Amino acid sequence: MTSWQILGIAFGLGCYVVAWTWGGRPERFGAAVLILNSLVSIHTYQWQVGGVHLSAIVESCICLVAFVWLCVRSNRWWPIVMSGVMGLMLLTHIVRVVDPALSQYAAASARVGLWHMADLTLLLGVWERRLAGEPAASRAEWAAAARRTGRMSPAGRAGATDPGS
Repeated sequence: MTSWQILGIAFGLGCYVVAWTWGGRPERFGAAVLILNSLVSIHTYQWQVGGVHLSAIVESCICLVAFVWLCVRSNRWWPIVMSGVMGLMLLTHIVRVVDPALSQYAAASARVGLWHMADLTLLLGVWERRLAGEPAASRAEWAAAARRTGRMSPAGRAGATDPGS
């Protein structure tokens, strides 16, 4: 592994930790999507069908759908940028399929740059949230959201008291 790869992985992990620690629910969702994509791609990067990385195409599609969904559900600017980055990443896969003469190294270099852009976008989204003075998502917010939707953990139900008693 090259020093560039090691630094890129460390930067990405640092961004995910910052997003999870200081971000709100949209930032945590974005970090979770990117972490899951990274964990899945570690195991599927060698899967090829006819020289095409179909698993990477599926992973890029799932990430694109997740961030487009986040665009619709949140009022943040960074999911729009992230959707564009994921769309470009999917486009690199499609161009590689359409034009096999395109070097695998050129396509991989484009995706590396786009991953750095995705990590930086998430980090800037957290920074913007902090500058606006918005607090990080806390466990209490998640519990309140679960109560509003009627989805509580069994531990939450066990400690609840009946208002009628």
